[in-house]
Amino acid sequence: MSTKATLLYVDDEPANLDLFSLEFGDRFHVLTAANAAQGLTILEENEIDVLLSDERMPGMAGVEFLALAWERWPDVGRFIVSAYSDADRILRAINFGHAHEYILKPWDPNQILASLERRLDSQQQRKSLIRKAHILEELSATPTSSDASIPVGLHSSMQHIAKDLKAISKSSATVLLQGETGTGKELFASAIHQESPRSSKPILRVNCSALSEPLLQSELFGHEKGAFTGADRLKRGRFELAHEGTIFLDEIGDISPQMQVSLLRVLQEGTFERVGGTRSIQVDVRVIAATHRDLPGMVAKGEFREDLFYRLNVLPLHLPPLRARLSDIPALVNHFIKKYARKGASQHIPAETMHALQAYSWPGNIRELENMIQRALIINQSGVLEPSDFQFELMQPEKTTQPTKRDYQNAMVDELRKALFRNHGNCSRAARALNLPRSTFVSRAQKFGLIEQRGASHPRV
Repeated sequence: MSTKATLLYVDDEPANLDLFSLEFGDRFHVLTAANAAQGLTILEENEIDVLLSDERMPGMAGVEFLALAWERWPDVGRFIVSAYSDADRILRAINFGHAHEYILKPWDPNQILASLERRLDSQQQRKSLIRKAHILEELSATPTSSDASIPVGLHSSMQHIAKDLKAISKSSATVLLQGETGTGKELFASAIHQESPRSSKPILRVNCSALSEPLLQSELFGHEKGAFTGADRLKRGRFELAHEGTIFLDEIGDISPQMQVSLLRVLQEGTFERVGGTRSIQVDVRVIAATHRDLPGMVAKGEFREDLFYRLNVLPLHLPPLRARLSDIPALVNHFIKKYARKGASQHIPAETMHALQAYSWPGNIRELENMIQRALIINQSGVLEPSDFQFELMQPEKTTQPTKRDYQNAMVDELRKALFRNHGNCSRAARALNLPRSTFVSRAQKFGLIEQRGASHPRV
């Protein structure tokens, strides 16, 4: 590499920071921070290649820090450094924090160096592929296709979507991705952007259900210095940062009425003001929105603005649940094995295991399947994935009677209810106990009436 890669190491122990700088300072450009708040400031002000964070820190924990970094800087490599090696912590780091690597303390410099080189090589290859795609697009009358990057499968419904995707990508009109949680809406949003004329500009992602209204306002539109307590400097929002690029608004059905008004104005006029500001800012941003909710039904009930719905629904794309295309599971399983298996390792899926996977209804859709494969690859070291590696009895069909969809739902409701009670109604802790993203847990709990639709988190009995 012609220039040094930039690393950011975040740890509340000064001795660890000094040791890391001493060990890797000659090979890389090393920045350090004592907590997540300092780390966020450094990420905003510098171009970081790989972020390494201690797991347990005062204030924001390492996994939460990585999850936030993934939301704002998805191309940055993310490592968790931890003194604990239990499977639950590793899975949470991967599933919630989107960690690429899990480093155990006391860390081995050679192990970290190998992981860093592997991550940087992967990032370099990705950048190279993007550059080649742009060159080919300029030289050829036939545009490149993102089909190979999306495991769409062979089911007819997904083949139709793949064809629609090509036409949608070439437009700059607003896209509304609809489908259950976990059906791959974010993956398709990224593919649309990469195949669009805006691909050389950024795509920024915001999970609208994960932030309160004030935080979401600040995240989308930015704020002026002094706009509120703690606003000690000007902050540019996602719309401003995504100028001439794309913004992906996940869970758009969860935004408040006031936020609906603010978003409608951006879509209609392309202007907004930062929180606490008076100057209108003009932007050119393509919006891709996604939701698992029934927006037409919400419009009919007066819960979602009709004019905003029609502004979002210019190019609708509905992603079917995985249970509606079980024939695609073998292709998806092989895709995720190639993605997550350790380099050089071979994995075999016996017919019994594949049958068990295809017999399950997958309420969490592709995301649940992906998480299950990740977990099985971590736990199983034999190279042969058995049904027992998935540790979910419902995935193994009985010899005489297949469980019904209601059986699966009843079992899932029971697990959700137990998690809520054990965690005193706290959705965040209950989600962590089940190794689920908070948005997925809340969506499922709301669907089955365990919590109120508008944010309350008290379990019902």
